Amino acid sequence: MIAMVEEKQVGFQVTKDVSEVYRLRIDSHRCSWATITINNSGDFSVISDCGNFNYFWGGYGSGTFKEFLIRIFSKSAHGRGSYVYDKISDVNRDRVDCMKTVAPMKKDFMEKYRELYVDARRRAKYVNSFDARWAFSDLKDTARTTWDALINLEDEGELSPDRFYSILWEGGSFNDKFFDGDYLAHCLDVEMTGDPQAITFCEVVAPIFAEILMQEVDGQV
Repeated sequence: MIAMVEEKQVGFQVTKDVSEVYRLRIDSHRCSWATITINNSGDFSVISDCGNFNYFWGGYGSGTFKEFLIRIFSKSAHGRGSYVYDKISDVNRDRVDCMKTVAPMKKDFMEKYRELYVDARRRAKYVNSFDARWAFSDLKDTARTTWDALINLEDEGELSPDRFYSILWEGGSFNDKFFDGDYLAHCLDVEMTGDPQAITFCEVVAPIFAEILMQEVDGQV
């Protein structure tokens, strides 16, 4: 016998808004077009050739939503770290800036290499043994391999964090004579680029849109 289970109807509420759509054409190589949709409930949506973004402001203080957007886009949308950037950026688009990250690694490497070189050379010169001479030669070869790996990593430009750390940890190019596990895990300051799409919107599109809204609110459009 099959038991019949009565399915309860799911309750819901619905409201309707009238949205306004702004289609921008921009004379910039960083972002040439953007379609922006807003409404008085606080919905904000962007489709553009520099990226797609959306956010909802359930509360935006006194005044209209357009006036709120004018305030945050003209004063706070200055790229990475700004209020607008924090709202629309995606951490998955953040990248490691290899050049800025590798620069201090090269400095630390040179300091460690000089220290090891002086000690190894002294041993090879004053200790008449094959092991001492071999250790000195091996240090130079290992240093060259590590230095080349640093240059190659620097030349990568920008990488995802996963890819960056896989290069750093795998393959054995970064010898623990110069970069031990504690250095790589705890002492390495990784420089991030931020979300390049959100940065472009904040620096290029947001100020233009703020000006458009300002003219509209002032009755010029």
